[in-house]
Amino acid sequence: MESFQYIIITYGIRKLELSRKYLTITFAVIILIVPLFFGIYTEFLIVNDFSLFNLVYLLIGFVFLLGLGKAMEHFMYKGASKETMKHHDVINALLNKDGKTILFVFFPLTMIMEEFIFRYYLMGLLLFQLKLGLILVILISSVVFSLYHLHIWFKFKNLKILISYLISSFLLAIYNGYLLITLGIFVCIIVHTILVFILYYNFYKKLS
Repeated sequence: MESFQYIIITYGIRKLELSRKYLTITFAVIILIVPLFFGIYTEFLIVNDFSLFNLVYLLIGFVFLLGLGKAMEHFMYKGASKETMKHHDVINALLNKDGKTILFVFFPLTMIMEEFIFRYYLMGLLLFQLKLGLILVILISSVVFSLYHLHIWFKFKNLKILISYLISSFLLAIYNGYLLITLGIFVCIIVHTILVFILYYNFYKKLS
């Protein structure tokens, strides 16, 4: 009986934590969108350089990051790391079949939030206010985006998972940094969302 009560209480606490987390993300996205109506960095809202080179870059980069994700899944996520990832919000939602709100609302909102913070506003600040060079801007924003994923350590306490997130997020940020300048923020959001979802879905299939 005590074990059952503990499970119920733990489940309730987790639901409350998720509610707070995703409510915060929702408000963050709303706040991040407001400056657009005042013309802040609107250069990033449109496609600035639609060329064959950039389309090839988009495709090759996407395939490369997918391949990197599969390689990390094979080499980094074994034993304890594999089991620990079951507790990731997205993978947990896929495994339990009852997380449609997380999958179709809050997961995309998280991707939107990250792209606006670390690409749209951070790169805009570095480019237009601090007048830094493009390569330096992409590198700085990529390092900051990678370091942002240090929060993974506090959630999972697993070094392999942390390293895989730091590496993959850094490379994703470099990839999307260039896409922001050429193809705009909406392409960044779409690519980020699809890419990460595919990687999580592949991991879910491996676990199930």
